[in-house]
Amino acid sequence: MAILKRKVYFKFLFVSGAILIIYRFARLKAVLNNRYDAPPRKEESGIHVITNYPLMTEKPWNESQTDNNRSILWQRQEEIEETLQKNLNHTLVTTVHLLVNQPLAEQRLSEQNFHNKQKIFVHRTNYALPKYRDFFEYINNRLQSQLVVLTNMDIYIGQGFEVVNKTFLVKTNISYALTRHGRQEKRCNMAGKLGYCGVSYFGSHDTYIFVLTQPLDESVLEEFDYDMHVFGGDNRLIWILRNRMKKKLLNPCEYLKTYHNHCIDIHGSVRPRINRNGNKGDVVKPSGLYE
Repeated sequence: MAILKRKVYFKFLFVSGAILIIYRFARLKAVLNNRYDAPPRKEESGIHVITNYPLMTEKPWNESQTDNNRSILWQRQEEIEETLQKNLNHTLVTTVHLLVNQPLAEQRLSEQNFHNKQKIFVHRTNYALPKYRDFFEYINNRLQSQLVVLTNMDIYIGQGFEVVNKTFLVKTNISYALTRHGRQEKRCNMAGKLGYCGVSYFGSHDTYIFVLTQPLDESVLEEFDYDMHVFGGDNRLIWILRNRMKKKLLNPCEYLKTYHNHCIDIHGSVRPRINRNGNKGDVVKPSGLYE
């Protein structure tokens, strides 16, 4: 009987140990799977960049480009990842929040050996091209009272951001809508292009800097329910910031430098214009930081 009891006891210990190991493994896997998906702590300071991260060779991105040659798409992918790395390298950037709409993109992101990778937070979105609503819902839920820099996936921030004063933006209700610059990139020289800051201005914007101090209601979020990369999408966003969010808008692009990294000559093939005939479209001409 004593021998039987010992056998039962050791069998119990073995099963309990196995269950504990399985539980710990499952817990570890869950933590690893979500290690980029935790919201930032409220006390975090610095700049929160928010953009999207695609895998250009996979649906839906490879279906909506002017060239679907896989080699070209991979070159564009590398360009986007070089841009991401530059944002991660910026000393003032606390976190880079990435909206991801493809499981394979999330897998690739986890496998890349980015420097400062600990700054990345991933947010999974629906299997569709990103809408501005996706970004503003995320900001509404997770980044209230933070200094947010919302930008396109091929834009990185450069010089001048040390002068951005979060307290000033809150007190004056000012937001910045920046026009991009260009410079020598790995594959081409992006400097001097039409529409760039300091070259010519015709209403193009890529980067928006603001602090959301109050939650956005559903009626405002509905205004953002359009694809990010359509023509006039930036002008519609400016209209919403000014008329629905009641922001005072400035464009100090000569002081806050952002750079466009788009040497590979492919673009979205379906880009209707949404601000024709003055339909909820607006611009912000280059200005100073405070007026």
